[in-house]
Amino acid sequence: MKILVIGGMHGNELLGIDLVKYINEKPIPNVQVILANQRAIEASTRFIKKDLNRSFPGNIKGSYEDIRAYELIKISKKYDLVLDFHNTYCPDNDCGFVGQDSDKKLYDIAWLLNLDKIIIADYDCMNKYASNCLSIEISLKSNLYNTQLWYERIKMLSKLDELKVTPKISKYSFIYRITNEDRDIYSLRQLNLKAFQPLPKTLAKKMNQKTPVYPIFIDDKFTPYYYGGLLTKIS
Repeated sequence: MKILVIGGMHGNELLGIDLVKYINEKPIPNVQVILANQRAIEASTRFIKKDLNRSFPGNIKGSYEDIRAYELIKISKKYDLVLDFHNTYCPDNDCGFVGQDSDKKLYDIAWLLNLDKIIIADYDCMNKYASNCLSIEISLKSNLYNTQLWYERIKMLSKLDELKVTPKISKYSFIYRITNEDRDIYSLRQLNLKAFQPLPKTLAKKMNQKTPVYPIFIDDKFTPYYYGGLLTKIS
């Protein structure tokens, strides 16, 4: 399996960046690496002008992030699998992201990688436009926040010719971004919301959401411009 590993889609999320460096030092056959937003990495910031993972499918005549999005889509077509690494400060948020029309083998691969929760994204992230891309979201305090662990798992994947698994994956759809205004109106900081645990029915009703809905990325320091997100479970 020919694999591309992406680090630094957001320049201040370090797992993917460190993993790219590690693979460069200890190459794996059939595995290539790339740093997505080099300028943001050098500046230790999330992005330069606009969020790279909201810039797809990109524009060769646009801003720096627009151009990088365009280039990443073009590069990704050369691979069987693209693994795009991200981080969150929030606990218990380990999960994968795929697009609505993504290759179904990504669910098998997520299961092999010990990710049993998948969010189907329909906004302008890489997953929407690269059907072979699995984005991997790892909490900073998770046991999965481990460069060596991911190196070994990618090495394992690179040797596979076919997948023979029966994944037990919970699938979710991203339906709502919780604003900072929502946070204050509904006093959300007092409720101790937990990732992938149902929102209280009374609160969901106040927020005009049908139950059950599930919060994610609550009060993440990487994204202080909104408070979190809400998911609905598909299966």
